Amino acid sequence: MRSGRWDEPVSVLDRIIAILEAVRESEGSTSITRIAVATGTPKSTVSRLVRDLVRQRYLARTDDGVVIGLRLFELGARASGPRRLSLAAVPVLAELFNATGEHLNVAVQDGRDMVSVISVQGRLRPAPSRAGVRVPSATTALGKAVLAFSNDESELGHIWMGLDRSARLAWERELACVRTSSVAIDRCGTFPGVVGVASPVLSPQRQPVAAISVAGPVADMDPQRMAPLVRHAARLLSQRLAL
Repeated sequence: MRSGRWDEPVSVLDRIIAILEAVRESEGSTSITRIAVATGTPKSTVSRLVRDLVRQRYLARTDDGVVIGLRLFELGARASGPRRLSLAAVPVLAELFNATGEHLNVAVQDGRDMVSVISVQGRLRPAPSRAGVRVPSATTALGKAVLAFSNDESELGHIWMGLDRSARLAWERELACVRTSSVAIDRCGTFPGVVGVASPVLSPQRQPVAAISVAGPVADMDPQRMAPLVRHAARLLSQRLAL
């Protein structure tokens, strides 16, 4: 390092790491002011670096500050938000696995994709996904379960742009059915030979927090039998997260 200035590359890296550590140690959302105090960094500097970290998805904004972001979870599967979701999901997935024996996933939306937070291996070989893997929201049961309850027109608009009028109407009808039944189905649209059934995990305000899915081989996967099991699991996980 050529000097003691904070804006030298090594010092910037040190400060970024200190900011990420301060957010991690908060075990939840924390403010710019608290980060500045914890790291001994000027508030203006913290604000600028946090803005960059949010843009790069290493941090994510909340109503009262910032939390660890999905990009760190994808890299290390240790983000605070997904970790809380994982902990709440474990007993729910255990019950669902005992009932189905199939491949299970809990995933959250990030842009146009769903990111798997926790995955349980079932009969499928090879497994269609694992924790940290991204899958497209538009075709997967997980994604459609979330999109059906989303109020973000920009998310839906990105998908609509790639569809002709007939396909868009069919997709809108499918999402309307998902809103009614709280169950979305992917019949080999994402992974050949794999049928997925998913249900949304909703906040008390009925906003999508995540989705839970069960997937199995098309030869003997019965979506109608799986639907009530997945729907029950999603409702149970919604309740656990609301506590």
